[in-house]
Amino acid sequence: MPARRKAAKKKAKKAARKPARKKMVAKKRAPKKPVAKRAAPQAPPAPPSAIGLMNHHMDYTTHNLAEVKRFYTDLLGFKKFEHDPQMNYLFVQTGYSSSLGFMPPMQGQGEPSPAREAQLYFMVKDVDKAYADLSARGVQFQGPPADMPWGHRVVRTSDPEGRVVMLATAKRMG
Repeated sequence: MPARRKAAKKKAKKAARKPARKKMVAKKRAPKKPVAKRAAPQAPPAPPSAIGLMNHHMDYTTHNLAEVKRFYTDLLGFKKFEHDPQMNYLFVQTGYSSSLGFMPPMQGQGEPSPAREAQLYFMVKDVDKAYADLSARGVQFQGPPADMPWGHRVVRTSDPEGRVVMLATAKRMG
């Protein structure tokens, strides 16, 4: 007998000696329910603007910074805030792209502001570009953009009713 046939016969005898295996019947599983993925909260898209607006910030002057801080952080519960004792300035994050600032009236930068007078403070991508573009359109500024001690580059103008409008860009440190 050729070697191949012998090997095949041996294999068949061996298989016959083993107990018969039960056929595995695949159990039908219920289809998996899709797991709802929690998407990380995302900031709403930035509003379109010609000045490259990134967020809206309003600065207020105050004669009682401690009580203002207590009101916004303790009572109203805004948890994201920073108090800079060196500048005597309170920054309160009020939303993804909005915030409030509070400080005593400043001397030496124009006339001092009375308490509660708001300044519109718009953070823009590039204050120098916004200044150049808006100046070309006829907007009058109180001077060119300047670096401020709180880390912003700022330019100041007024709206037709006299409200102060500041455009600012955070300076790059380093």
